[in-house]
Amino acid sequence: MSAIDIEEINRENFKSLKEALTYPGSIKTLEPLFGSPFLATASVLLFNEVSFYYSGSEDMESIEVITNAQSASPKEADYIFSDTIDEALLEEAKVGNYLSPDFSATLLFKCDSLDVTEVELSGPGIDKSKKVTLPCSQTFIEKLMEKNSDYPLGVEVFFISKSGELMGISRTTKIKAL
Repeated sequence: MSAIDIEEINRENFKSLKEALTYPGSIKTLEPLFGSPFLATASVLLFNEVSFYYSGSEDMESIEVITNAQSASPKEADYIFSDTIDEALLEEAKVGNYLSPDFSATLLFKCDSLDVTEVELSGPGIDKSKKVTLPCSQTFIEKLMEKNSDYPLGVEVFFISKSGELMGISRTTKIKAL
């Protein structure tokens, strides 16, 4: 049995997460941890001073042991992980406050693929505009734009395909359905 270098995997996946938010709409790749790109992302983001909520069937126990992060309700969690793209979780996610907009949530949704709804993205990290597909419904996009309408308040969203493809949408990204 070969040893797993979790620190190396976390470093590479952190770069992918950072680039996905820096360049919204770009597709990055995650290296799986324990056979899952979703668990790999949790391993990067979670540590003992943050909270998380998880809705799904992945075995988060190993990540909890490694990170010592505390579970919380969706309204209080710093990170919200879900096996489905759930509008209710988006609505419950905290957006921070004007003194501390960084006390907002980051949502991570598992999806089969990144190709569902064609949209046009604009904002920081995008040269003029960019056409991409997102793995969510028009209703989800409308709710996300409403949630992020009062900058600097808002949430960041990551979509993670089962094959390890990653796309990030920052709170500064504007989305228009086509």
